[in-house]
This record gives sequence, structure tokens and C-alpha cells, in this order.
Amino acid sequence: MKISLNLKIKNFINVKNFRLRLLSTVLLSLIFVTLFILGNPMLPVFMIFIFLAVLYEFNIICNSKFVFVNLINVFVFPLLLLFFLLFEINVISIPLKDNNYYYLVFILIALITNLFFYKIYSNIINFIMSNLLIISFFSLIKILLIPNGLNIFLYLVLLVSVMDIFAYIGGNVFGVKKIAPTISNGKTIEGTLIGLFFSILTSVLIRDLIDINFVYALILGFTIGLFSFFGDLLESFFKRRIGIKDSGKFIPGHGGFLDRFDGYILILPLFNLTLIF
Repeated sequence: MKISLNLKIKNFINVKNFRLRLLSTVLLSLIFVTLFILGNPMLPVFMIFIFLAVLYEFNIICNSKFVFVNLINVFVFPLLLLFFLLFEINVISIPLKDNNYYYLVFILIALITNLFFYKIYSNIINFIMSNLLIISFFSLIKILLIPNGLNIFLYLVLLVSVMDIFAYIGGNVFGVKKIAPTISNGKTIEGTLIGLFFSILTSVLIRDLIDINFVYALILGFTIGLFSFFGDLLESFFKRRIGIKDSGKFIPGHGGFLDRFDGYILILPLFNLTLIF
């Protein structure tokens, strides 16, 4: 058993995809740390460009032909997000009782606008996915600009990354029982449980980052890890329906921008709602 496990670990480490994934993770981490140090508004502006890249990939996936209407779609929502950012940092100011109104107003405008692009999404599932992406990025900008928002985002990034990394490693080394083989053949019960364990542990260890107590750290660690998994599974379901493995090839070992953002699709709106209400 020990020899078999050691061999499995050795083979896993030697896999080209793992080495590319590790290198990409290191480079992405360096970029994120640099942007985190620069803080607002550099990080939110960078995220708007990431939103543009995610929408571009999403449009390519939904349609085999990238036509003019797709091009409008790719630029109109990052532009709305930019205006939302400007309102939030009071470059443009309209007196409202609460800044949460900006968030709700812009979300409503974006979702209504998205109705005009319904045809390019081909079906209701793609349309729902597009709305989730829009809400997620608006939630992200909202979180970044609140007091302690950078620390909150760092906390989320660390937990989602830990969940992703340890679920991937645990699944490849110890994984036997598949969770949803028809959606994602790589996800196992063992890998997910290992990912959740380390997500909870990380939440406890870094709880002072967002000033929460031990019990709340346990709950958040489990919840964020779980919803990160569901977001990943949702994106996998979306891709399998279309018949592709990765959303793109820009990030070696990971796939595309959408593949890297999938863990946040459900977490960001959920976390933002807890901050609003």
C-alpha cells in the first residue's frame, strides 16, 4: 500500500499538467500580491479587464462564430462595471441614502441590458450563467471598495485557492469515488473532503485578517470551500453541455480565465449579500 501511494504521488508530481499548473499558480500569485499592495483603485480596474477576458471566453464558448453583437456584449458590461466603480469611489456622485443603492441600481441595469443579448447565449442555462458572471464581478468590485475590503478579498482568494489546490492534489493522490463523473471526471469525494478540511483550517489560521471569531471562521471556511466546489461544478456542467474541456488556453495548466474564476461565481454574490444585509 505504501509503495503504491508513493508511486502515485511520484507519478502525479511528474505529470506535465501539474508542473504547468504550479508554475501558473506562482505567477498568478505574484501578480495578485503586486496588485494587492497597490490597492484601490488599481486592483478593481485590473479586475474589470479580467471581466472583459472572462466575457470574451464566455461568448466564444456560447457561439461558434464571434459576430459584432458578441463584441458589443464583451465591452458593454465591463463599461457598466467601470461606471459602477467610478460611482463607488465618488468620482461621479449622485446623492443617495446608502451606497448599496449604487450596487442594486447598476446590477438591475446590467441584468436588464443582458436581456437584449439573450439570443447570443443560445439557451436559458447559458443566459443564467451569464447573469451569474455579471453579478459576481459587480459583487467583487463592491467588496473591494468597502472598508477592509482588500483584506476580505485576500481572505476569499486564499480559501478558494486552498480548496482548489488541495482538492486537486487530494483527488489525484487519494481519490477513488467520483462525485459527478458525467459532469467532471476529476472530482472525487476524497479530494473534496481534503480540500474542505484545509479550507476550514486556513480560515481558522487567518481569521484575524478579517477580524472574526473561531466559530465564525469554521463556518466561513466550510461555506466558502463548499460554494467554491459548487461554482467549479457549475462551470464544469456548463462546459460539458457544450462539449469542451477548458474555457481557453491562456493560463497553462489551468485553462482560461473562466476556469480560474469559477470558484468565485457563487461565493462573491453570497458574501456580498451578507455584507449588505
